[in-house]
Amino acid sequence: MASLEIGIVGLPNVGKTSVFNALTNAGAEVTAYAATQSSANIGVAPVPDARLDALAEVAESRETIYATIQLSDVSGLVRGGAKGGSLGGEFLGHLRATDAILHVVRTFPDADVFHVDGRVDPVADAEAVDLELILADHAIVERRIERLAKAARTGDKVAAAEADVLGRLLTHLDGGQPARLFAEQVPTGVDLLTVKPLVYVANTSEEGDPEAVAALQAYAGDADVVPVAARFEADLAEMDDPEDRAAFLAEIGQDEAGMPRVARAAFRLLELITFFTVGPKEARAWPLRRGSSAVEAAGKIHSDIARGFIRAEVITTDDMLLTKTHAEALKRGVMRVEGRDYTVADGDVINVRFNV
Repeated sequence: MASLEIGIVGLPNVGKTSVFNALTNAGAEVTAYAATQSSANIGVAPVPDARLDALAEVAESRETIYATIQLSDVSGLVRGGAKGGSLGGEFLGHLRATDAILHVVRTFPDADVFHVDGRVDPVADAEAVDLELILADHAIVERRIERLAKAARTGDKVAAAEADVLGRLLTHLDGGQPARLFAEQVPTGVDLLTVKPLVYVANTSEEGDPEAVAALQAYAGDADVVPVAARFEADLAEMDDPEDRAAFLAEIGQDEAGMPRVARAAFRLLELITFFTVGPKEARAWPLRRGSSAVEAAGKIHSDIARGFIRAEVITTDDMLLTKTHAEALKRGVMRVEGRDYTVADGDVINVRFNV
């Protein structure tokens, strides 16, 4: 499976790059003005998993390797960008290449951080960005319908049928609704932004801004809203000593940083599950599309393993933590032998037998 990428969007100065830095520890430049450069910061974020930590401990693994996601921090979006401004050219190229969208919305008050509208209103900000993405999609659908109409006039029934669907989609977008909520299947080849799954990140002050977060959640409906204090998180990410990080979190009454919650929300957004390989050398988490087979999981480890697949020896995480070794799991009868078509479950510990 190719690397999966999430695009980070939002108005200027909402904290997108702080979120990006806290997730990736990339050290990208953070500015306190409305920068709208067209280039993107690209980085990789680990997805912390307490199950993997526990498995590594019982197996006495020398290394722990988390699953990762790739992040693309694009420039701050401005109102009217869909008409040829910040949603043109390179910006669209970066964003359309992503698999999902992480929409950062500012809830923190700070007179020293410029806001493009001179006020902090998370719902209005979220609506503004969502509308720009819808308008960009609207333009794509209109152009597609124009091309299909020419083909339909020559008697192309397939083109006519697709144009009908897209006409209804255009009406849907006109109503301010994203393509992901369209009741019909969007035709293949129509590269839309709002069809991508989305999660909102509420960038809060250290106090949490509960009223603003609640208002954003009411606006977001069924979409996830993950509150984090991005500047605090970025400072936290720079601490190398785990004990220092734990003490820093304890001072504000938290037992976990916010960014792991963002990473896990992004992971769920991509409909990924995790399976594990565990041994003395390393304990590793592998991301896998939900519904994938054992041979597809083997291919994640190495293409040669998939080609030579014989069987998968599968143990649940709970059973592995109880038995501690593959040998003991086999002895207690909690290791299952599965074939190539077995559907991998989240949390499976897998050992693949294969021919070289």
